[in-house]
Amino acid sequence: MTEESGKNPIVVELLRRMQDTQTFLRLAAIELRRIAEQSPDIAAELQQVAQKIEFEAEDLARRDGASGSPQ
Repeated sequence: MTEESGKNPIVVELLRRMQDTQTFLRLAAIELRRIAEQSPDIAAELQQVAQKIEFEAEDLARRDGASGSPQ
């Protein structure tokens, strides 16, 4: 990311929202795993969804890292 785009308020806001989304996805995965522990009959499905959500969070993190923004 260039110095100029780092100060662009739109870019800064988009990066903040992307980081907020990563955090939300990770927390959602944690909560799904907690529910899975309490509900063995649907645990496998919840674990799969949690894994997909974590993958999405990691994908966002990789994209954020590729843009050159600080983590």
